[in-house]
Amino acid sequence: MKKSNVLIVVVLGLIFSLFAVSCGKKEEAAPAADAGASEEAAPEEAAPEEAAPEEAGGVLRMLTWEGYAPEELVEKFTADTGIKVEISYIGDNNELIAKMSATHGVGYDLVSPTLSYVATAQESQGIYQPLDLSKVNTDQINESLDAVLEGSTFEGEPYAIPFVWGTTAMIVNTELAPDAGSTYMDLCDPQYENRISYRSKYDTLYMFAYAQGLDPEAAVGNEDDYRAVMDQVLEKLIECKPYVRVYWDSRQQVEDLLKKEEIWIASSWDASAWSMSLEDPKFKYVVPEEGAVGWYDTLAISAGAENVDAAYEWINFILAKENASVISAQTGYQTSSAGAAGSDEMLALVEESLPPEKMSNINWYFPKPDYATDIEADVEEQLKAAQ
Repeated sequence: MKKSNVLIVVVLGLIFSLFAVSCGKKEEAAPAADAGASEEAAPEEAAPEEAAPEEAGGVLRMLTWEGYAPEELVEKFTADTGIKVEISYIGDNNELIAKMSATHGVGYDLVSPTLSYVATAQESQGIYQPLDLSKVNTDQINESLDAVLEGSTFEGEPYAIPFVWGTTAMIVNTELAPDAGSTYMDLCDPQYENRISYRSKYDTLYMFAYAQGLDPEAAVGNEDDYRAVMDQVLEKLIECKPYVRVYWDSRQQVEDLLKKEEIWIASSWDASAWSMSLEDPKFKYVVPEEGAVGWYDTLAISAGAENVDAAYEWINFILAKENASVISAQTGYQTSSAGAAGSDEMLALVEESLPPEKMSNINWYFPKPDYATDIEADVEEQLKAAQ
């Protein structure tokens, strides 16, 4: 199966560097400043110093994923820079691209697309702007920088900075489904009827493709070939639909279903599964024989950005080791910040779930032309409508 060799080498390096960090002395993240409640708009006669933070920094408008801009870091950023932050959240990359395309990026300054969606979306939609690397503190970014810059390049210019990476595979309640997790086909096993959940999204399409011995990355260069692969996936997913309790839409939803034991096995982002394992070890993140699906989320500046300076301020702020470590500790996601790490317990779970042989078998998200995204969306709609 075709892999992204550059990213495999990069992330293997990250894993080993994270374990090295875990052996050293951990530094406490700086406490977030207390920004307090939002203030009402100042009257016209307000003293200049009361309006200074707004005048100095303005507003940074972000479109990002849940957990990527924790409240304590937002408050700290505003206290440090005077820049206020407004956040809109997304559930998948297609939603991000649709929102950006609708206004050519106007209304957002900084966004967090997955790497495989950057260059292709720029080519077809022109929704980002090229990076000025002279404004980025690149020395605080780890080995992933060059690979992500290369992967986001369009017409000779890079459009994204590496931020957070992770994988998607399965989470299993090992008490109620001790034998589950060897293959993604366990998500279609009648013995777990009504105890299964996964997203009706592209990552699930890839999982079921790999489990059937199909290679969507190899097929994506030809529209007919990709349609044929996705049609086979759709047929299998419709066959499996009677066993599925619900198609989950959010991290919170799938975690609640697992904790209430309404489901026993599910597709899952690694960070969500690891966080649950820390609370209750019966929940395990399991990478089946077909390999995890891998992704790298980035930071990109909108083509319609109104506060570009604030966007660069946030990039440098969030990738500072002490701030990136907060994200790792709170979400379980690994970041591209050099030396940042979560807890020793979390790092042990990473090592257990993703040893070198599992890392070398990750199926990384691949760049897709518009027709592939349309095909996937059609498959998702047909799956939802199937009886």
